[in-house]
Parts: sequence; structure tokens; C-alpha cells
Amino acid sequence: MTHRIGILLLLTAPLAAALAQEPASLDVHDPARPVALGARLGAWSGPYQAPALGGHIKLRPTNGLGIEGFADHTLSVRTDLARHDHVIGFSLYAPALVGTERWYLAPSVGSCVTFRVDTPLGRRLPSNTDVLWGVHAGGMFEVALTERLSAQAQVQGFAYVGNQLATDDWSLDARPGLSWSTVVQGIGSLNVTL
Repeated sequence: MTHRIGILLLLTAPLAAALAQEPASLDVHDPARPVALGARLGAWSGPYQAPALGGHIKLRPTNGLGIEGFADHTLSVRTDLARHDHVIGFSLYAPALVGTERWYLAPSVGSCVTFRVDTPLGRRLPSNTDVLWGVHAGGMFEVALTERLSAQAQVQGFAYVGNQLATDDWSLDARPGLSWSTVVQGIGSLNVTL
């Protein structure tokens, strides 16, 4: 009988030791691991509606501040025109305002540029391109799934200033003078902490 109890204790000792250890940290914004990479998928609604695909790098220098650099790409195809935007920008966010160690809800603000391109389809016309500058603001929610993996959702409103593109049947034009356009973007992403 004591032999069986000894074998049982020997077999269960590793399990007991594992249970006695502290669980892995689920700190979604840990300055001790200040870098995360993410893949993004979402939707863009403004001058046209389109899916958005991109990525970002998140830097977390302190508990109260995060910096996200991102690049998103959109594409909308109509019968005669392909319109796409390539957005590069950054956001500042404050994760310490609302949440716990495992999740947060944060306001975000930032700036970006977009390379807007109209490409005529089925015609021998060149692409019509403009570079627009923009500012954006919104909200971000992030939750830790594992020690190094988190899920993120965000909604942002963008205001861009640039030339108005006109791609007509026989001509391409970027109208002189600056005009404003607005875009709303929703993004979901998975982040891996390095």
C-alpha cells in the first residue's frame, strides 16, 4: 500500500509544482515588454466603401502612453475604375484610463498620410494620384488572450485635406485648391507581444 502511495505522489508531484507556480501574466500593456506587432482587417467608409487590410507596430514606453504606427490598404473596384488608398500613420493612446491589467478601453488621436489612387479599367489612361494629409481620433479596446497574444478593436474618424480627384471618360484631373474629405474606419486585429 505504501508503495502505491509513493508512486502516486511521485506521479502527481509535477502537477502540484505546476499548480503552485504563479500564473503567466496577462498584462495587455506591459512596459517590461514594450513592443507588439499586429495584423489588421477592417472596413473603410467615406468617399467610397472598401475593405481594409494592414498591420501595425505598438510601442508601450509607459503604463499611461502607447504609440501605434500603422499601414492600411483599401481597394474598391467598380466597372470602370479601381480606387485604392494606402494609409501610413500613427496613433497615441492612453491605456491606463479605463480597464484592468488584462484589458483596456482607450481614446486615441493621431495623424497620417494617404496615397489615393484612381486607376481606370479597360482604358489606356494613366492612374490619377494624390497625397492627402489627415488627422484622426477614436477609441481602442484591447484584451489579452494569452501571455503574448491579444485581440484589439478600434473605430476611428479621419479628416483628410487634399486635392479632389476627377477621373472622367477621357481625362484625369486633380482639381486645384484643397478640399476636405472624411472617413470612418473600423479595424480588428491580433497582436503578438515580442
